[in-house]
Amino acid sequence: MNMPRWMGFAAVACGLLLAACSSDPKKETDSNEPAELTSFEEEVELDLVWRLQVGKGMGQAYARIEPALWADKFYVADAYGQVSAYVLQSADKLWQIQLNANIQSALGVSDKHVFVVTDNGELHALKRDSGETAWVAQVQSEVLAAPVVSKGAVAVQSVDGKVRLFSTENGDQRWVYDSNMPSLSLRGTSAPVFYEDQLLVGFANGKVLGLNLNDGSEKWNERIGIPAGRSELERLVDIDGRLLVRDETLFVVGYQGQLAAIDLRMGKLIWKRDASSYHGPLYGLGNLFVLGAKDELQAYDERSGSEVWNQPELQGRQLTEPVFLQNYIAVADYEGFVHLFKQLDGALVGRAQIKRPAVDWVRGGSYNFKHPTRYFDLDPGIRTRLVTTGDYLLAINNSGFLNLFQIDQ
Repeated sequence: MNMPRWMGFAAVACGLLLAACSSDPKKETDSNEPAELTSFEEEVELDLVWRLQVGKGMGQAYARIEPALWADKFYVADAYGQVSAYVLQSADKLWQIQLNANIQSALGVSDKHVFVVTDNGELHALKRDSGETAWVAQVQSEVLAAPVVSKGAVAVQSVDGKVRLFSTENGDQRWVYDSNMPSLSLRGTSAPVFYEDQLLVGFANGKVLGLNLNDGSEKWNERIGIPAGRSELERLVDIDGRLLVRDETLFVVGYQGQLAAIDLRMGKLIWKRDASSYHGPLYGLGNLFVLGAKDELQAYDERSGSEVWNQPELQGRQLTEPVFLQNYIAVADYEGFVHLFKQLDGALVGRAQIKRPAVDWVRGGSYNFKHPTRYFDLDPGIRTRLVTTGDYLLAINNSGFLNLFQIDQ
């Protein structure tokens, strides 16, 4: 069964006095049951190119380990330390290694390395052509977002509110920035973004900052979420989704906060409007596309923030962060379905479902056979962001079933 964002709250209720606990909020009460899928006029088909099994799956800790693309190859991991490299179009395996620790974060990739953070707080730089370890650096905390690489540096943001910058050549730490974390936060972090001489970061306290790449000092900061309410749950204002840079403007949205546009030349707010999302915005056709906290897909005008359209058809289906596939918006849900929407009006126009790859039975046990499903998770849902390139879409579910689809109009 797919693990919803809210399951951590039962434990949190007994331990709010702890200084730094994190959790996954329930989307609403039972009145917000997942919407049933209904028929629609299909305009776009997603053809299955290939399918394979990647390791043992995403585990029980809400891991979202999305594949990383580089040219005609992709790199993928499971929650139990296995990292692999494949050719995109054929799924031919190039290499596979086993790290001696579990993995919760997505992968980062550069021209030389694949970067992965293990749950014992180590940043591993693997050689992209062989999987061999180039170097290991200490992060000292859990990491959920992918390491981000640019300008000879790799940036890592951890759940304890710290951001570290390392050299890609040898793993030397250049600097660390420490933010003030609230006592309770969502389980997740946004990934930093390199922009000119800055590193843009969003935090669980509702602030977004521009850090100096040279020393990690603050160049500017803006608050897009102000904690309000009596309970810790009501005061959650995390920024967990992507930070979107378009020209010289940063667009960002937080949970129980605001959708905001920030001028990166001055570090000043241009406009903001109330919004709540676990994910970050997309840009297209003059609009910002935001997946609301109740799983309603919304479009807002880029210049003013006014609402253009609202698509509530998949409410409560625990949708993944929206991505573009050609001219369509793609999301996936807790039952393993991939959905495509039009940018113009949010109309649903395509759908496909992750398919289980063929798996051989394994000899052993009292009857000399063991069913292969004992060796991987049995969860059909998708909580990992979809990955797209050209007319291809990569989708991996919580059981590690990886499918490559190609759009067919």
